[in-house]
Amino acid sequence: MRLILAALATALSLSAPAHAAWDLRQASGIAVMEQTVGGVTVSFQCLGGVRNRLNVSFGRAGGFPEPPRAVMLWIELPDGRTARHSMDSFGEDGQLSAELLTSDLVLQQIRQASGLSFTIAGTGREIVRTNAKGTGAFRLAVLEQCGF
Repeated sequence: MRLILAALATALSLSAPAHAAWDLRQASGIAVMEQTVGGVTVSFQCLGGVRNRLNVSFGRAGGFPEPPRAVMLWIELPDGRTARHSMDSFGEDGQLSAELLTSDLVLQQIRQASGLSFTIAGTGREIVRTNAKGTGAFRLAVLEQCGF
């Protein structure tokens, strides 16, 4: 019986997608996309009063006891290129937060991305790797809710 249950659990995990699409929420003057992968929750947020900046936050069990000063965002593009953007980061109450300075180019890259990954600048240690399902919808929400 244990072998059957183990085989069934393995089969279900193999057929399940690596991770779901980003969850998008928006209201007047705010847009948030969030995804949890491997115990790490990543969220991007724009606020209507703050132009050309996205807040990026990372949460995980146990937090980030020694937060890095900078995080790298790697945007995998469909044509095989990879864009990279450095973000100043800080930690508070075990959470890791960063600020992404944006432009039309950066937002276009996020919209077209085939994958995103985040590493600690200087060490290259990966924080999390995600898919990009739903990033195009987030781009539209940023334009509608935050005006950029």
